[in-house]
Amino acid sequence: MRGASGGIVDLLTWDAPAATAEDRYSRLRASPHYPDAARAFARAMLAQAEGDRLLDGVLKDAGRNVAAKCLAYMHVTGGLTLPRLKELCAATGLVSPGRARMLLIYLQHLGYAAPSPRREAKTPRRYEPTARFLATWRRQMQATLESAAVVEPSVSMVVAGLDAPGVFESYVHHISEAYLEGLKDVDTEDPFFRTFMHRYAGTQIVHGLVVTAKDGFPPCDPIAFHPTETAKRFSVSRLHVRRMMDAGQRGGLLRLADDALVFTAAGRAAIDHIYATQLIVFLLAAARTARARPELAEPRTEQVSDFAPRRKDAQSHDSPQQPTA
Repeated sequence: MRGASGGIVDLLTWDAPAATAEDRYSRLRASPHYPDAARAFARAMLAQAEGDRLLDGVLKDAGRNVAAKCLAYMHVTGGLTLPRLKELCAATGLVSPGRARMLLIYLQHLGYAAPSPRREAKTPRRYEPTARFLATWRRQMQATLESAAVVEPSVSMVVAGLDAPGVFESYVHHISEAYLEGLKDVDTEDPFFRTFMHRYAGTQIVHGLVVTAKDGFPPCDPIAFHPTETAKRFSVSRLHVRRMMDAGQRGGLLRLADDALVFTAAGRAAIDHIYATQLIVFLLAAARTARARPELAEPRTEQVSDFAPRRKDAQSHDSPQQPTA
């Protein structure tokens, strides 16, 4: 691994003022480690879902995923209220503001959010993340950072510093804003988004295919694919999987034949863009966190952040509590 001084310089170049989005995509795709990083990200997302059934429900649905991201972001930027959640949902282009109330109820149902005991008169009710959510989201952020470290090893200094006071908050702030920046240039109604991103468990099925593929990234060769096994693995119906694959074929993204799936050139380009965009977001957020927290490049002693206090029950996956009214 590179030394600390060289490492932080390398990391900061991902957020260099003169760097354009095209520069970052070209740099990432030119890295011989990009395919490994993409597969590491896919494996990490599958492992996170398989290890936590509550998080699995969040990661299966674009709206729930956005709501969880909003909960983390608004916690470090003034607090979550229903009006703010509606506004941020609209800004993503992935979730309608009308769905915000149900998503907030769902977060409470999971035990991820709870009404704040403090409320000023004539102001919207504020909600706070619970210890369960904070511990879960910390693991989620660590997993995504580790996939980015495959391309840029100096990201590891941010991973190592996540427990230090203020670092996790800084990273959550920067990754949320990087996501919002990136979504401005994304067509959320293109065939890939409509087929996979907007459908329940669609992104998980793509991750599974990327991990299963025997060749490089994005996968070119046929991938073993069995609708019944896929449905069972991701807890959806076989009909749901079949409809998703039919939509993928109509959209020109893939072909199915003889218990195998082959991504077309358009499908491979879409997968490449989605994974590259995610990794660039992680790299940008890590770079901005490192710039904001220069102590990350210095020797550190063991510290624990106040953002997610360590508790014996923080990783409990037992039944969530019902939301309050």
